[in-house]
Amino acid sequence: MHKRLIRIIAGTAAAAMLMPSCCVFAAEKKGSVSAGEMMAADSAENDDDSGSDYVIRSETDVLKKMIRACENDNFILYYSEDEDLIALENRRNGYVWWSSPINAEGDQIARGTMKKELESSLIVVYGNPEERTGSTLRSAKNGKMKYRVSGDTLEVTYRFPSAGFVIPVKYTLEDKYLSVSADTSEFKENKRSEEENMILLELSILPNMLAAGSMENGYYIVPDGCGAKINFNNGKTNARAYSAKVYGSDITAVPLYRPDITERVYLPVFASVKETGNGMLAVIHEGDSNVLIQSSVSGLSKSSYNTLSSRFVLRNTDTYYMNSEPLTVFENNEIEQDSLEIRFYPVYDRFLNTADIAAVYRQYLTEEQGVKPSEDELPLSVALYGGVRKKEPFLGVPVTRKKAVTTFSQAREIVSGLYDQGADRMVVTMENWTDDGISGKVDYSAKPSSVLGSSGDFRKLTEYFDEKDIRFYPVVNNTTFTSGNGYWTVSDTAMRASGQYSRQVSYSAAYGTRDGTKKAVSLLSPGVFPELFERISVNYKKNEFSGICPGDITSVLYGDYGKRHVERHDSEKYIREGLKNFSENNGSVLSRGACAYALGYTDHITDVPLRSSGYDIFDEDIPFYQLVLHGLVPYSSTSVNGDADPERLVMMAVSAGSGIHYDMIYEEISELKDTEYDRYYYADSGFWTETAAAEYRFIKDVLAGVENENIVLYNADGGLITAVYGNGTVINTDIDNGTAERDGKTFVLADYLEQNGGAGN
Repeated sequence: MHKRLIRIIAGTAAAAMLMPSCCVFAAEKKGSVSAGEMMAADSAENDDDSGSDYVIRSETDVLKKMIRACENDNFILYYSEDEDLIALENRRNGYVWWSSPINAEGDQIARGTMKKELESSLIVVYGNPEERTGSTLRSAKNGKMKYRVSGDTLEVTYRFPSAGFVIPVKYTLEDKYLSVSADTSEFKENKRSEEENMILLELSILPNMLAAGSMENGYYIVPDGCGAKINFNNGKTNARAYSAKVYGSDITAVPLYRPDITERVYLPVFASVKETGNGMLAVIHEGDSNVLIQSSVSGLSKSSYNTLSSRFVLRNTDTYYMNSEPLTVFENNEIEQDSLEIRFYPVYDRFLNTADIAAVYRQYLTEEQGVKPSEDELPLSVALYGGVRKKEPFLGVPVTRKKAVTTFSQAREIVSGLYDQGADRMVVTMENWTDDGISGKVDYSAKPSSVLGSSGDFRKLTEYFDEKDIRFYPVVNNTTFTSGNGYWTVSDTAMRASGQYSRQVSYSAAYGTRDGTKKAVSLLSPGVFPELFERISVNYKKNEFSGICPGDITSVLYGDYGKRHVERHDSEKYIREGLKNFSENNGSVLSRGACAYALGYTDHITDVPLRSSGYDIFDEDIPFYQLVLHGLVPYSSTSVNGDADPERLVMMAVSAGSGIHYDMIYEEISELKDTEYDRYYYADSGFWTETAAAEYRFIKDVLAGVENENIVLYNADGGLITAVYGNGTVINTDIDNGTAERDGKTFVLADYLEQNGGAGN
């Protein structure tokens, strides 16, 4: 009987998938099975070991047996006392989001443990510090749940008797979202003896909330680099499942071999968009500084389901080598992060688009994070580099000296050349412009280096910037350092979880091993950030600077696991407070890449990627970061002249409403050999000035009038991009052919480059 029943239901669903979206909703409410559950019906026939006796359940039948916990005008929250299952119903259209696929037991591919993982609303990774071992617990298999309803909140207490853990979680209905939160101070761990000292390492809450079945159509959005799309059931079963840490890996731990070169995850969000017009945006509201985003597709991770979820890292791990053997250790202290919270925002629109998901997160940033819209013309971003340390022979002995590669006078020459050729709006940064910056010491003096010119030369440079309304952001970058200025490598270096000093190393480009020819440098403990940021602010204000670029701290987040014991969330707090101080006391702040925690204090962002990391599991790149920020915070691309295909990058920038960025030095490129700036081998200002100005004019003409508008619709068909802005302007970009069209006029990038400023056709 059950096999015939499965065939009938599967056929019904296939017919339903041909109906308009509104009809699908009606069919589901009348007792048929959602497209998300059809994969179980399809697979249950052929696997005696994995659900051959399983009869597929309908959403309506399951929902009837559940208990209504709480509701408001927009949502209804249900739970089941018979199984580990929670449901969120969108009252607008009746669509139900499940904490787990309701027919996971019938998954043909999944075996026992994986099925229980799919059925679990909570997954725990724990370990024994003495034995350095770890294990996983799944609430549907190892847990016992106790439920309590209080007002708009469902409180679930998860107990894991075998390991002695108790983890309370609150599910709270708000007007626009479901809040899922946990107070770590209420967690109970098994610490009865050294032998039974079991501690929590990682925690996943609602890991299957965005699960999609093998017959569903749609895609996931992950915030890798600019953003990437993972289509449901894309067949990439030989790819690696996606896993990346929000705000990047903790650089305190130094790997033996060079890690893969990847883009950073700047935003603590992920989303699902279904063909039915239903979407879900997940925002990590608390605990974002130590969380992983993970995704897999049907057939990849021993399951027929596609998944996208987050995992909180409660204690950090580190790997070091003893006699060439890797040893992994993890922190054996109390959980430092006080609270964890994920917010799930259901979104519905029959023609749901990536830009709609971005709009929900943009609203979150303005309402919850205090990010204020900035009205500004789109400038050309220029990064200048002042001095370097270089070994040169002196009386036959190699001596390290400070050497200028761009003096203050030369900096003015570069910028004036750009201005005279049409780059009339610019933001300019200058790195290593102080003696301490050049020497690698902790830099807070805000005094120009005499190596780059006299104080008069520096004054003429800043006066020129003021005259031409060019915003100048001197860079202060202090993540790595050498001893001096009151900071010492013995006492102020960040410590790894293994108890070793964190020394940042260079790697061989050919082999990926550590480069023994370059000296490792110490990583500055974030424990000194509060006093250091105050010193910087005071000195920049005393020297009357109207702008500041705080270097890597807006895009690199790390801790110190020694005596100071600064977790990543502490470091994030210090950075937020420092940026707020800079914003209030030192004028404008420019961020060189901006993680979400920096957005509320940033006036312009440079080095915003237009690509993802390009993992095999991805199907295409999408400018999700840009869709969120356009009309909110002005931004510029990564370095055009540092890109393998500069003209293509310019076209990608214009399609995403982005400004462009250039790295420039004045001296011959050969002067950079064997210095910290050797990576800027492409930055010859004499070669790029005319091109940069021409490309800026192209960007300026195409995007005129939409600089402060939100992007309300974004569609990509290969290299053909359509972006619709809030004021109704439609811009069609043909990346492959280098053209952009708006208001019936076509702009050709080649015309600007070849005709020294030719207008569009």
